[in-house]
Amino acid sequence: MIILLFLSIGKLISGYLPFSFPGSIIGLILLFASLNLGLVKVEWIMLSGSLLLKYMAILFIPVGVGLINHLDLIFDNLLVITFSFIFTTLLILVSVGHLYQFLNKKEEL
Repeated sequence: MIILLFLSIGKLISGYLPFSFPGSIIGLILLFASLNLGLVKVEWIMLSGSLLLKYMAILFIPVGVGLINHLDLIFDNLLVITFSFIFTTLLILVSVGHLYQFLNKKEEL
């Protein structure tokens, strides 16, 4: 019930935002913050969380079917998709590297 509560709160907040943002992500961030602040105990969501993790592979079946249904669209845009994967991976690697160096210099001072 706690996970569904945070999902509902996230969807409610998402409905009031002036831009499009997934309510499930907002709910996940709120749940994470509540766990870190100690408002929600890990033991309270352990059973349902482990059950969701156990069957997580089943949740990806609709996504896989959707990809197969739009395979021609994916092949038409394969160059753009490949470029996006490579560019974003390099961007993340460079960003994390610079952030690590920045934070590491700060700790040495």
